[in-house]
Amino acid sequence: MLIALYIQDFGLIDSAEIEFSGGLNVLTGETGAGKSVILDALKASLGFRIQSDMIRTGRERAVVQSLFDINSLSGVLARLEEYGLQPDAADDLMLALSREINRQGRNICRINGRIVNLSVFREIGGLLADLHGQHDQQSLLQNDKQVLLLDGFGGYDLEVLVKETARTYREWQNNIKRKDDIIGGSRERQQRRDTIKYQLEEIEAAKLAGEDENQLNRRRNLLANAEKIGLLTEGILKKIHSGDGMSQAVVDLLGNSQTELEELVRYLPDTASIFENIQTALCLVEDAARELSSYRENIEMDPRELNYLEERLSQIERLKKKYGDTIEDIVQYRNSLAAELEQLDELDIDATGIEKLVETSQNSYFATANKMEKLREKVAERLKKEVEAELSELEMAGVQFDIGFFPGAPGPGGINKIEFMISPNPGEPLKPLAKIASGGELSRVMLALKSILAGNDDLATLVFDEVDAGIGGRTLRSVAEKLDKLALKKQVLCVTHSAVIAAYASTHYLIEKLVGDKKTTTTIKRLDDDERINELSRMLGGDSTSENLIEFVKKIRKKESGVRSQESE
Repeated sequence: MLIALYIQDFGLIDSAEIEFSGGLNVLTGETGAGKSVILDALKASLGFRIQSDMIRTGRERAVVQSLFDINSLSGVLARLEEYGLQPDAADDLMLALSREINRQGRNICRINGRIVNLSVFREIGGLLADLHGQHDQQSLLQNDKQVLLLDGFGGYDLEVLVKETARTYREWQNNIKRKDDIIGGSRERQQRRDTIKYQLEEIEAAKLAGEDENQLNRRRNLLANAEKIGLLTEGILKKIHSGDGMSQAVVDLLGNSQTELEELVRYLPDTASIFENIQTALCLVEDAARELSSYRENIEMDPRELNYLEERLSQIERLKKKYGDTIEDIVQYRNSLAAELEQLDELDIDATGIEKLVETSQNSYFATANKMEKLREKVAERLKKEVEAELSELEMAGVQFDIGFFPGAPGPGGINKIEFMISPNPGEPLKPLAKIASGGELSRVMLALKSILAGNDDLATLVFDEVDAGIGGRTLRSVAEKLDKLALKKQVLCVTHSAVIAAYASTHYLIEKLVGDKKTTTTIKRLDDDERINELSRMLGGDSTSENLIEFVKKIRKKESGVRSQESE
């Protein structure tokens, strides 16, 4: 149930907080006062699409927040738990939805204070309230909407068959596509197979698994420069270790210096550190000489190995140009080719086998669809009787209502086209609702359906925008009574211009537009009993000084209160 709605800088509203009650809540006011803005704000708080031009002029952002009591909404609680958003039981299972809209079109959505993406926000919001306006009544003319309403009335058994019909249809269509792939694409598939096999053979022949291209390059460079490396190491060794016959080597010079420094230390003890440095340097040079000698001894000229490395690296380079930037990429591409070849081989099953598979899945679909259609027809018969009974209470006693089943193209929703049919006048044939229903009739048919389906879903809040459009007289009284009766099962919010409907409300809100200080502002006020009488008087065309009309309104209020009291008993 909707507990409260907070609105800031939305439409003509600076700031407003509305606390709602159970039962029938009505919102009234002059045309253009901003009643629709309240519903737009509620829609925004539930995730409906909203334009940034709804932000208050001169403001950069708008904020809408709604608070719901979800104690009885098991479906909502289960969905919240799936997303890890379940409220704390200590908070009496209250659900707070908050949405901030800025002029750049960004939405910041929060559920119980946690930021979520708009799709999750919209999904949860859609489980909390059902909104019906003039546009929603027009949707009743659409076949897919009519099917949803019928299936919703059918309950769990029909829901299972609807899902199974959709599943078997998808399976049937997938098998048809697979058959087309097998039979129709055999030539292209064979060409692709040949290409894959050639590429696999080329890659596998290279035996790249475990190969290190950097290591190959280092070895190739070593062999290609072996002669130069040998000359360089030999020259360095002569300079630092063996000498060249014309000058002493570095180790000899350091050795002589070490001997002389050893003697010098006896006279200058402070030069001991210099002696140690020379000794360290001598050790380092000797280590370097040994390392260089090892390199020199291991360097060999091997033209055959060099030629192999050149060809190997050239082979890898050719493969890289075709299949990937690195050896790892080539190996990965090879794996993808193998997987694709396996899929192509799987497609090459016996054509008779796939034909049988298509036939089996087709038979399964039609068996399920026919079973579903039979149950739909039984459900439709029950719904027809209940709708006619509800319409009778809505001053449409002579109206015939039926649900027609007509052959249609097989699809995920079944094999028949479903059409709501109506005959508004006795003696007239049934015709599609879309062709002959007036706006007032559509409003009442929608109200009748919602009254019937009220116990079939978890939704605790129903919102009607001008359900009284196009109707008057005794019909208005019947619609008011129906809304009042519906409000015994659900919380109902209703925007109305009808004083009769407003008289039935358990809670009444007045929406007014005030002009002052060079700006226009919409305000919302919850009316007490005296204020309600004045507002009902205004709605009937009077004002606060019309004493006779005020007395008449008081009688209406007293009468409606008495009717509700009797019904509740």
